[in-house]
Amino acid sequence: MLIAELEETLLIISYKEENEKEAQIAFSKLYKEYGKFLYSLVKKREKDTQIVSATVSNVFLAMYDNPLSFKARKGETSDGSFKAWLSVVAKHELLKLYKEYFDEKISFNESDSDSSVFESTEVDENQLENINFKILQGALDSLNERDREIMLTLYTYYEEGKKTPSEILELLCKKYNTSKDNIRQIKVRSEAKIIDYFSKVSPLKPIKNVR
Repeated sequence: MLIAELEETLLIISYKEENEKEAQIAFSKLYKEYGKFLYSLVKKREKDTQIVSATVSNVFLAMYDNPLSFKARKGETSDGSFKAWLSVVAKHELLKLYKEYFDEKISFNESDSDSSVFESTEVDENQLENINFKILQGALDSLNERDREIMLTLYTYYEEGKKTPSEILELLCKKYNTSKDNIRQIKVRSEAKIIDYFSKVSPLKPIKNVR
């Protein structure tokens, strides 16, 4: 993608509040153009495909939130610096994932990416928020208010290998004037919607048998 087209695409994304549909189309175009490139780049450093996918997702989510954080160099026509910028953001995100989830420190050799000549590229680490929380929040927001509240209540009292306490089910039935069987059906439908939401907005695949 030439830099002029890239900047136009990022600009469209920056107006997501005014035209969300156009922003999503532009973002999809950007992801198709650079998703495989970034995945391949991160895969050279990290072999765990789930971590690689989470890193790539985080980078693109950060870019969707702050599309104008990338600044092209004056007179530039190719997307070389953009690819380098992506690799810098990916490096920060991978380090962040290791720190948050594995409490480990890793180091990079400059040969691990093509970004060494762009060391002055600024990366705002505050942009790199956790992908799982943001996607889950979006998934919950896709449910209606009743179903969302039911799901949040059920998972608040969820315990591995145990059924939902009967008193909780009774409270939900009373509050929403419905039956326990309907509560269970709402749970099944809502989980299906959440999984479908994940499949549309993230390359991460939901864990099988998560229920």
